[in-house]
Amino acid sequence: MSYSLSELVIYPIKSIKGISLETSQVDKAGLWGDRRYMLVNSDGECMTARTHPILILVVAEAAESGVWQLSHSGMSSNLTLDPATFSDKYEDVVVWENTVNGQRVLEEADTWFSKIVGENVKLIYFGDKSERYTNRRPEVPVAFADGYPFLLTTQASLLELNRTCPEYIEMAQFRPNLVIKGNKPFEEDSWKQIKIGEVEFESVKPCIRCIFTTLNPTTAERLPKGEPLKTLGKFRLLDNKGITFGINMVALNTGRIHLDDKVEVLEYQEPDGYIDRRKK
Repeated sequence: MSYSLSELVIYPIKSIKGISLETSQVDKAGLWGDRRYMLVNSDGECMTARTHPILILVVAEAAESGVWQLSHSGMSSNLTLDPATFSDKYEDVVVWENTVNGQRVLEEADTWFSKIVGENVKLIYFGDKSERYTNRRPEVPVAFADGYPFLLTTQASLLELNRTCPEYIEMAQFRPNLVIKGNKPFEEDSWKQIKIGEVEFESVKPCIRCIFTTLNPTTAERLPKGEPLKTLGKFRLLDNKGITFGINMVALNTGRIHLDDKVEVLEYQEPDGYIDRRKK
């Protein structure tokens, strides 16, 4: 069976709309430019679309290397982010259970986002002095992603979900970095190591899904009846640890990957067991 890379996506700021790419540099901390920014509240805690769905309507476009142009339908002006203009001040912020020394950006950026979310927030950059590492692979760096540098999903698994889900679910609701095509549904559960182009990746754990997946990526409105979590809960509940879809991964080397790159499975593992409680 032939597998290939069908989507390649980054999210420059945690929780905003994803950007589809044709090629990207893979570093140990993630795809270039992925989740190097995040918003924090007055207590320095990360803010996401879980509680502020409007964030997924913020759009980023690359103005030049390392510079982003941000827009939002509710704002009369755009915002330019250029690391060369940022403050040299760092402060402790919290990403879930991790404390990170993040770089302050611009008061202009704080004001712009505060107007969007309706409360005082700060935009923080994962600067040169920032450090954070993954839990299960403490030697592997990660920026402001939830826990691991890469999230992989597959087209076949999404098709299987949509086969029995009463609401149409888009892949964007799962916010993957890497989407694979050509496999059987949830075959990715058995992949221990894979190679995409010139880069090798290792599976760390299944990705436990949350209420973020219930947001329509176009309107920021929640889908009825808690979908897709309700349907996934009928056949993707892992030992009562949570509902899974997708695989958290780390990169074993650096390099460049491209859309349509061949995907090779280098090593398999025993997949977790799931009970399918859906009606036949």
